[in-house]
Amino acid sequence: MNQKKGTILVVDDSRVSQTHLVQILQDEYVIHAASGGVEAIQVAKAAKPDIILLDIVMPQMDGYEVLTALREAGETRDIPVIFITSLDQESDEEKGLRLGAVDYISKPYNPIIVKLRISLQLKISEQMRQINELSMMDAVSKLPNRRYFDKRLREEWQRALSENRQLGILMIDVDKLRTYNAIYGYSHGDECLLAVAGIISENALLSPGDVAARWAYGGFAVLILNATGGECSTIGENIRKAVESLSIPNPDGDGTNVTISIGANAILPSSETSIEQFISNADSALYLAKELGRNQVVVNS
Repeated sequence: MNQKKGTILVVDDSRVSQTHLVQILQDEYVIHAASGGVEAIQVAKAAKPDIILLDIVMPQMDGYEVLTALREAGETRDIPVIFITSLDQESDEEKGLRLGAVDYISKPYNPIIVKLRISLQLKISEQMRQINELSMMDAVSKLPNRRYFDKRLREEWQRALSENRQLGILMIDVDKLRTYNAIYGYSHGDECLLAVAGIISENALLSPGDVAARWAYGGFAVLILNATGGECSTIGENIRKAVESLSIPNPDGDGTNVTISIGANAILPSSETSIEQFISNADSALYLAKELGRNQVVVNS
C-alpha cells in the first residue's frame, strides 16, 4: 500500500465536482470533504489539512468569506488554500490572491494539472516549514531561540489563564562567560554553551510542554508547566550541580569549574499579572544570585 503524500480538504457544494476531485486525489492523499463554508471551517480546524481546495461560488458563505475566516483563525491561518472555480475574470483571481489564496485551479479539471499544482504547493509549504524551523533555532546551543521561547510563553500563558494553573520559569546565566571567551576563544565558549544546553535539556524538560531556549549572550530560559517555586528551585539545583560536575576549567585558574547562576520564579497567571513581570521577577532573582557569589539558585519571593 502506497504511503499517502499528505492530507487535503476538498470544499465544494457540488457533489459531482467534489466527487470528481476526490477520485483524482484519493489514491495519493488522505481526503476530507465539506459541502459548505461553515462545515469547511470546522473540518479545517479539526483535521488541520496540509492544503485546502476551496470552491468560490457557494451558497450562504462563498469561498472568499471562508478564506477570510480561515486566515483569521490561528489554527488554520497558515494552511495553503487553492481556489477551484469556473470564474475566469482576472478580478476574481486578483481578489482571491489578495485574500491569501496561493493558486487557482479552473473547472473542468485536468487531473494532471490538479496533481502538479497540489504537489508544487506542498513542496513550497515544506520548504517554508523548514525555513521557519531554522529561524526558531539557535545555531550555537542547538536549542530554540528567544523568538521561539517568546511565542511559546505567550501560548502557555493564555492556556494557564484559561485552565487556572501555574507556570514556572528559570533564567540561567553562565558565570564569567566573557572572561572564558577572552582567554580560551569563542569556539571554546561555544562548546561550553553547547554542553550547558545539553545539561539543561536533560534536567529541565520534564513534561512535553516544557521549553528550554537560548535567551541571551550567555543565558538560557526555561519555561516549566504546572510548577511551584519549590519545584523550580529543585530543577534549577539539579541543573546547577550537573553543570558544575562537567569539570570545564574556570578561566580564573583557581582550580574551580565553570558554573551557572539561576533565578527562578513561579506564578499563577491572572488579569492582575503580566508576562513582563513574570520574566522580570526571575531576572531579579538571577541578579541576586550573581551578587551573592554566583553558582547558586535564587527563587523570587
